[in-house]
Amino acid sequence: MQTVSKKNRITKILKIAAIAAVALVILLVAAFLIVWNMSGRPSLNSANVAHNRTMDFTNIEMNPPSFATDALYLVRLIEQTHPTFIIDGWLSDDYEIIRAQFLEYTQNENLTRLDFAFAVARFITVFGDGHMSGQGVLIEQNESGMWQPAIFGNLLDVPWGIVNSNLHLRNESGELTNTIVTEIGGMPVSHIFEIIDQYFHAENDAERYHNHAVFTRFGDIIVRAGGQIVDDAVMLTLYSYGVSSEELYRIEPPQPSGGLDFIVNYEMMDDIFFIDLRTFFDGSHITELVQAIEDAVAAGTQNFIIDLRGNGGGASVVGERILEAMGITVPRYGSARRISRRMISYSGMFPLHILRWLGIDYLQIEPYIPTNNNTNNVFVSILTNSGTYSSATMMGVWVQDGGFGNVVGSASRNAPTSFGDILSFTLPYSGYIGRVSHVLWNRPDTNADQHTLMPDILVDPSDALEAALEFLRNMQID
Repeated sequence: MQTVSKKNRITKILKIAAIAAVALVILLVAAFLIVWNMSGRPSLNSANVAHNRTMDFTNIEMNPPSFATDALYLVRLIEQTHPTFIIDGWLSDDYEIIRAQFLEYTQNENLTRLDFAFAVARFITVFGDGHMSGQGVLIEQNESGMWQPAIFGNLLDVPWGIVNSNLHLRNESGELTNTIVTEIGGMPVSHIFEIIDQYFHAENDAERYHNHAVFTRFGDIIVRAGGQIVDDAVMLTLYSYGVSSEELYRIEPPQPSGGLDFIVNYEMMDDIFFIDLRTFFDGSHITELVQAIEDAVAAGTQNFIIDLRGNGGGASVVGERILEAMGITVPRYGSARRISRRMISYSGMFPLHILRWLGIDYLQIEPYIPTNNNTNNVFVSILTNSGTYSSATMMGVWVQDGGFGNVVGSASRNAPTSFGDILSFTLPYSGYIGRVSHVLWNRPDTNADQHTLMPDILVDPSDALEAALEFLRNMQID
């Protein structure tokens, strides 16, 4: 009986082992099928730098909840998710010092939620990631019951813009005037710019000027820079035609946005197909556009203008679908996609856990520019400005690097080679809502400017459409 019982136990163990082995094989096959089906056939990589600059959390207590534990949670989350820790040469040499300063500061028991939010903003600039910097918020409910950011929430309702590092007021038509703002709340504008640079990373000059124009309007930034707000009003010192003056402006809660008027409009301008794309959101509207493009190409249309001014990006597949409808094969961005628990949880690609267990840290794809990428010999002009961002910048890069068109307007505000594919998170104690990138995107043309998508035709963005139309009409004459 004992022998039979022993055999039964052995049989059960062998069955369990066999089932486990089959499950392991299935997971491996599933993981490699996921990788195989990714565009560009990524290679599997282990990073020697992944763990030697990250913090050891083994014996660190994460309770009770506080700003200090939120800071620890944030550091752990970023270090386990962001690609800068697995790609040599990207992480700042001062990272460990900056991290230590951040963690020490957040241990202050008198810290407010606003103090904490500013500390987080300053800390994450170290990663050089525009998709993370300036994107986190604390939300609170105001007296009207509307949820609004608790940091940077109240703002000056003053339209202005940057010209040669100067802050110029706009008139009722939105045009920049000769009136320069020299002080806000008694502080020089140049000093407020310096404070903004400390808290918000800029991937290029276009984003730096954008940050200056946007964040100088926020009350919390003005106060952080030492400016005075009295009875919800801010004194501006103005300079125009050699004369200085002062004018008082109210600072108020932001009004709810009305959203976009539309996602995409398109029309024929003579024999030029014009597309006004406001955001990269896929759906039936893009399917209809794709069909219209295919019909136009079949009818002989070869020249296109795509207006991406003010387009903040979204799903890059939208840009790819539009260009493919013209008969274009887009260049392939290189990428390093970090495999982390958060990435797997967000993507639902749970078999990728087995790659992590095998010590594989990231999936890498090399950039590539295909030949014969424009079967219908079309020409595409992309209109850009400092509001062109993320997937919108990527579309401009495809056109420029692929050699099937040009970029017209001013520089977009994020780098062609940059971090992206964001994953959101909420810190448990403070309620801080932020996001972390998990991919490094590398520009297809490795010899081109990696920091800025510079237009081929540099003009004031307000004149970009006319400049593109003139270029295409002259090209047809030639």
